[in-house]
Amino acid sequence: MNNQQLKERFSAIWVRHAGPDSAPEPIWDMLYTHYSEPHRHYHTLSHLAQCIEELDAAKDMVTEFDETEMSIWFHDIIYQYGAKDNESLSADTFRDLASGHMDPEFVGRVCEFIIATQHTGNAQSLGEAYMVDIDLSGFGLPWDGYLADSNALREEAPKVSDEQYYSGKLRFLDGLLSWEQLFQTDYFNKRLEKRARENIKRYSAQLRDQGFEA
Repeated sequence: MNNQQLKERFSAIWVRHAGPDSAPEPIWDMLYTHYSEPHRHYHTLSHLAQCIEELDAAKDMVTEFDETEMSIWFHDIIYQYGAKDNESLSADTFRDLASGHMDPEFVGRVCEFIIATQHTGNAQSLGEAYMVDIDLSGFGLPWDGYLADSNALREEAPKVSDEQYYSGKLRFLDGLLSWEQLFQTDYFNKRLEKRARENIKRYSAQLRDQGFEA
């Protein structure tokens, strides 16, 4: 999806929930500005496009479709490398923009989905599990795509030494491999689990071959 297609897609869901008299253009401009910040290399509009494509592929399974899509648009609107409150600030940003214009239950649910992308444990519902799996779906890309994402993430931490960054990366990846399954929904588990684990193992082995340790 190109930027114009993304803008049209976002405008449609915003009007669908904020009403026909709402003006999605300023909200889109805000999204565009945040996801185009110069320190971003992975958490960009391209990441959103990939997530939207995964959502569309799973549309027959995702019952809370609009909640999931809206949370995709806002889940990384606030992003600073290493910050512990990116997700909560992103949820607050959406809540501030949507409150008074959208159904409170819808707003609350979207915020729950955004917070779920902290990836701190099992999702609390099937709807949140789909959001979490969509956010992690890049782990299951073909190897070249996975490697490109990994390199883009590295570029978002230019002030961190390779030793510090990659040792932390290995700890994170080792933690992922210790999970019983990376993807919590049957749909994403069947499609992406095997390749995601292969990618992580291959990448981790390459880092250790270069002398990095967890």
